[in-house]
Amino acid sequence: MAVLREQLGERSGERPPACSIQATLDIVGDRWTLLILRDLFRGVRRFSAMQHDLGIARNMLADRLSRLTDTGVVAKVPYQHRPVRYDYVLTPKGLDLSNSLLALMAWGDRWCHDGDAPTVLVHADCGTPLEIATRCPDCDEPVSPTRIRSLGGRSLISRRDTPPSSPPSVELAAAGTSRVFQQHPTNGGAL
Repeated sequence: MAVLREQLGERSGERPPACSIQATLDIVGDRWTLLILRDLFRGVRRFSAMQHDLGIARNMLADRLSRLTDTGVVAKVPYQHRPVRYDYVLTPKGLDLSNSLLALMAWGDRWCHDGDAPTVLVHADCGTPLEIATRCPDCDEPVSPTRIRSLGGRSLISRRDTPPSSPPSVELAAAGTSRVFQQHPTNGGAL
């Protein structure tokens, strides 16, 4: 976490943003970084190949790769020793960004390309086109955006502690304990 704070220009002792979306955007939230991640997921791992594929200036690519490496999203692996040259590979932390990029892609397919996807992602084993879906891990039902509620990660509220006059909520079974998602007071949404 100290490395992350240093990379983000924060003073030692300051907490990262309370919002996980903001904290993520502080690391990957610019156009070039997202396109670099897209290339890495597609198997483009060498600096020169990324520069050619993206048409990005060398200094900008070097800066973004350095930031991704320093924050543990990408690792540098030497493939040549004289002179030393590196492949850039996604770490487990970087691989966890896959669903975020898939969601952005699905949104772009729908709203920027009228549903006519320029690229279709398929399951490597069977060739079936992939779908993006949010499912409840307990009941395995699809969950629409209007059925998602926020719950403070540090202050989970159990059902028995919820006063009768509280706003509408959705119960979630987590680790055998009933939890309640409180509806946002202004819009009822989750974010």
